[in-house]
Amino acid sequence: MVSYLKRTWVSRKLRPGESGIHGEGVFAAAPIRAGELVMDFGGELVTADVLGDYREPSAWAVKGGLYLALRNTDTEHSLDEYLNHSCDANTWLAGETKLVARRDIAPGEEITLDQGTWNFDDAEYADDGTTCTCGAVSCRGVLTENDWRRTDVQERYRGHFHPLVQALIDAGSSTMHTV
Repeated sequence: MVSYLKRTWVSRKLRPGESGIHGEGVFAAAPIRAGELVMDFGGELVTADVLGDYREPSAWAVKGGLYLALRNTDTEHSLDEYLNHSCDANTWLAGETKLVARRDIAPGEEITLDQGTWNFDDAEYADDGTTCTCGAVSCRGVLTENDWRRTDVQERYRGHFHPLVQALIDAGSSTMHTV
């Protein structure tokens, strides 16, 4: 079985800060080069039926029905809990838990990840009617658990989806054309 970190590893080049996208965010405190590891997600390996005992922002799916998460009683927050979405993110996934720079990132830039690269089952984005506030030129406007099906998302992040999402793409699940 795969071994996971007990807590998310976070590059020393990252700092918390106030985000123009959504409340708090994660920012580069020093230059980050394309391909550089910025986070490696970690936590306790738990099943979906006990996720209520764990902090929602820290839950990260790893295998069918298994998640890495921090307990609600864990008082030490991790910067991964403050990652915000962008429809044109500057990081992407390299495997199941590693987050790497998609391009060079300058000091002061907010670190973002496109939820379309990992979210395939959480309708919270669509349920609350939240409009995306990422500000990207390519902003999709509204985020859903089906964004990974969009051809523009699949093209932009080809080879950098969470393995669970990549399996759905490889299985030929229907794609949605961009508007």
